[in-house]
Amino acid sequence: MAALIPAIGTCVSNMTGGERRLAYRLEQKLEDDWLRCFYNDAQSIYGRDKRGKISFKSLGIQAQGRTTILKINYRNTQEVLELASGIACDLLKPSASDEDGIPLVAPISAGRHGPKPLVIKLPTLQEEADYIARHLKEAHKTGTPWSDMAVIYRDYGIGKPVLATLRKAGIPVTYQDDITFAEKEDTVKFLTMHSCKGLEFPLVAIPGVERSNMDEARKDEGARLLYVAMTRATRELVIVEQN
Repeated sequence: MAALIPAIGTCVSNMTGGERRLAYRLEQKLEDDWLRCFYNDAQSIYGRDKRGKISFKSLGIQAQGRTTILKINYRNTQEVLELASGIACDLLKPSASDEDGIPLVAPISAGRHGPKPLVIKLPTLQEEADYIARHLKEAHKTGTPWSDMAVIYRDYGIGKPVLATLRKAGIPVTYQDDITFAEKEDTVKFLTMHSCKGLEFPLVAIPGVERSNMDEARKDEGARLLYVAMTRATRELVIVEQN
């Protein structure tokens, strides 16, 4: 296994700080003769600037021919995955292998079913915030713990009025910087699309969707972020957008 990665010093001069830290950690794992990494290219929301994305090959690691593609999605219901995949259809088209020999493939549902996602159109952001507050309170009234809910938004301009509305409605909310995920913390989590990656919640509400994707020049980035946000929902998904 050690032969699969050269000494870090042979390629470190071409790495960013983050790439160097990753390479050192990988080298330490390889000393134990195993390495396991999981990666979803459709959820890659960093490192897509002019330098291109990071690959194992760029870190000096021989991964080609040593990978297994996991196609089945167990996190989301079929209904959530179908809607999310439709939004990000251009990102999920099967593509040729990258330099690590790993092609991009669309996820396949494990067949678990749930309620159909709600797509609500309202004329103003304030009305979107009011709708989300009512929906969360109703869900809590029917048995969903606050801690099973999350509101995921794109930027501060969208998040600020929604957060204020939830607090005014008496909904316990924890802003992303204060989240601890302690068992006793029964609050709705309030997160940006960038910070929600890797998390999951039974109920997810996303406000300001149309407002998040107005910039045509960044349409690909917007679709990728929205796909990440939508696939945080393990059971129920609520999308609120402008008329």
